[in-house]
Amino acid sequence: MKKLIKAAALTGGALFVLKGLDNRLEITHYDFSSDKIPPPFDGFKIVQVSDYHSEPVPGLVEEIKREAPDIIVSTGDLSDDNGSYLPALRLCEHLTDIAPVYAVTGNHDLWRGDYEQFERELSSIGVVTLHNERRIFTLRGSEFALSGIDDPFTTNTSKAADYIHTSVAKFPKYNGFEILLFHRANLFDHLKSYGFDLILAGHMHGGQFRLPTSGKGLVSPRSGWVGKASVFFPKYVGGRYKSTHTEMIVNRGTGNPMIIPRLFNRPEITVITLKTKKEK
Repeated sequence: MKKLIKAAALTGGALFVLKGLDNRLEITHYDFSSDKIPPPFDGFKIVQVSDYHSEPVPGLVEEIKREAPDIIVSTGDLSDDNGSYLPALRLCEHLTDIAPVYAVTGNHDLWRGDYEQFERELSSIGVVTLHNERRIFTLRGSEFALSGIDDPFTTNTSKAADYIHTSVAKFPKYNGFEILLFHRANLFDHLKSYGFDLILAGHMHGGQFRLPTSGKGLVSPRSGWVGKASVFFPKYVGGRYKSTHTEMIVNRGTGNPMIIPRLFNRPEITVITLKTKKEK
């Protein structure tokens, strides 16, 4: 009997670990409704990729193509700070064949000594990197804005907050629907009062280890271990977060820059479909 119990426990433990290490790509869909979204953009689909870290993901391009997005956005860390950026460049070559691609920088991108060369090559294949700037999409006389802020390139929280304030101040006033691309989801509290309707972010890697029952992430990336931010059980790790003035969707990313594996934390792309909120 004891042997049977031991065997069952070992089998259960092995199955638990295998499930935790499942690295199949996960596609998460969100509908975002707002009365500020003009009717011509009802159903407009955005695929968000984040934290690729130059690590090829089986089926990634095929799944994105299957979603038939209107645009694709990258919320930072297409490359890692070490090694070749060519896998990220090859990914983007495929993505620009599917839809227009817009990106913002992440901390690992900017840590590279050859980032400027990397961005030049991205630009040559059609990727638009938003450096504290806004692009306007127009359709049948209506419009919405897509803005992007560079990574603050600092581990000091107060300096990052100052950088965000200075960057947002560069944007002319805009009264329409506006989406912001920004890498570091952990800085949401410094962004949420600026009036962006939707923020798309990454950086947190889902908390690396996710608790299988609650989905809470265990640990923050090293660049988030500053100020009063919690290293363990960080506030914003993946999913949808709402405040009074804005909402944020955090992509858990596809790559893994850490030496420890992702656990109960499958690589993810997010698909956001804009919906015009109908008057009652």
